[in-house]
Amino acid sequence: MIARSFVGVLLSIPASVILIALILAATPPLPSLRVPTLLMLIPLWVAVATASFLIPKAWMAAVVLLAVSLGGYGLIELLAKLGIGGA
Repeated sequence: MIARSFVGVLLSIPASVILIALILAATPPLPSLRVPTLLMLIPLWVAVATASFLIPKAWMAAVVLLAVSLGGYGLIELLAKLGIGGA
């Protein structure tokens, strides 16, 4: 159970940050959206950490959270190369 807790809490932070960054990268650069979107980080982090406990094994949760993080980072890089979205 301690392994699932570490995986859920520690690996959900980068996944949450990447998901928020993906939202910001995909939208036009509106200054009025930046702070409210960044304020969504804590509730999203709690939701991702809680959802990771629904996965039966700790290593499977780690793989899922790492896949979300790496996939989101890849999408942000793709959006940047295509010139879509914000700065």
